[in-house]
Amino acid sequence: MKKSIRQIAITLGISWLLGIQPCHGYPASNIDEAIAKLDMYIKLQVQRKHIPGCAVAVVYQNQIIFMHGYGVKSVGKPEKIDADTVFQLGSVSKPVAASLASILENKGFIKFEDPVNHYLPQFALNSRQPHKTVKIKHILSHSTGVPRAGFNNLIESHASYPRILKALQNTPVRSAVGKQYDYHNAMYALLSNITESATGLSFQHSLEANLLKPLNMTNTSATLSALLQTANRATPHVKNQRGALMPCDQYSKGYYNVAPAGGINSSIRDMAIFLKAQLGGYPEVLNHRALARIQLPQIPTQNTLSPSDAPPQTIKNARYAYGWRVVDFAHSKLVFHGGWVKGFTNFIAFMPEHAVGIVVLHNSEAKFSSRAAVKFFESLLKLPQNKQPLKMNKSSLMIQHNRRFDALKTTSTKSSQKLSKKKAPVKRLKLKKVATHIRIKHASATP
Repeated sequence: MKKSIRQIAITLGISWLLGIQPCHGYPASNIDEAIAKLDMYIKLQVQRKHIPGCAVAVVYQNQIIFMHGYGVKSVGKPEKIDADTVFQLGSVSKPVAASLASILENKGFIKFEDPVNHYLPQFALNSRQPHKTVKIKHILSHSTGVPRAGFNNLIESHASYPRILKALQNTPVRSAVGKQYDYHNAMYALLSNITESATGLSFQHSLEANLLKPLNMTNTSATLSALLQTANRATPHVKNQRGALMPCDQYSKGYYNVAPAGGINSSIRDMAIFLKAQLGGYPEVLNHRALARIQLPQIPTQNTLSPSDAPPQTIKNARYAYGWRVVDFAHSKLVFHGGWVKGFTNFIAFMPEHAVGIVVLHNSEAKFSSRAAVKFFESLLKLPQNKQPLKMNKSSLMIQHNRRFDALKTTSTKSSQKLSKKKAPVKRLKLKKVATHIRIKHASATP
């Protein structure tokens, strides 16, 4: 198997590759083909300037079998992305924070079943329910009952953490604790306070002592200053008015005030190690019990993931665990999380039963990271491609056509006369004349 991976490295022109070890029962044809397709897809995205760059790692059977940097750190500059280029993770911070919480529970510092006010006696929600009702597990699963509306705006406006904490306690609880999912960055940030109360260390120092140092994740941090002190860092990119990706002048700052929810920085080398740990590769740091604890689904959610080339029913039954999302992906359990912060989109996902996972770190807001990962899993599982016609409601098609007709009607008389000379008059359609379906073209290598 070592030979197989080296062959694919030569074929694809991979610049660097880590941790290759022989694996018994290694499905070389599937994994090699999936990596080859992934590599081709990403190179095409970079060549067509759909993305500035990215970094990708694949873990299989407790080995990092593929790691590669693509494109540049900043558009208009020559510096390439490599294994140690640091990205802002956004919400991919959540599974990192959840992993720390699980380690602390294993060490006896906290219990997920503990009420929040056991650690924060002065903290109380605006609710008629007893204060002891809200537990650590509800924070981790976004089921505290506190509505998220307005809190992301507060975070992104660089509001101080004390102000955010006060707003949390003043906001009326909308639903019973543990009964309804509402994705909440500000509530998730309470893990920082709980960690400090339980260990006597700040969130950053506790993260370093219990997770980062034991895993040798040397490029990972949870502060803006640590990011800015890193020379090898990716630049965020957003689209200008013409739709071209342009580098931002500044990094997003607000989410460092809620670090467990979205304020962690890391490189693909470190995140590959983290992914390996989630697949059981470092039991001395994250044992089976700690992993099972945070990967177990807790509450139903809306599906945030879509197939790329496979049929729509490939992904279903979306739930949230503790810091992880979980779906049924073609009869396999897929554990994943995406992350956005201004100018970055990232994605991490794995299938425990197949002992395989992928991380994609990306320095723009293009919908690329999750798409690349989904394509990888579709190739790996050799899923059938979606070639079915998309059925559309007759009235919907009629409305679409007639809107075009009405738009043409509003043009100038002169323009209409010119149009009538070249084409037959456009008429409004009646419902009985509308086709019942249209056929979607099979997706190509680019979105």
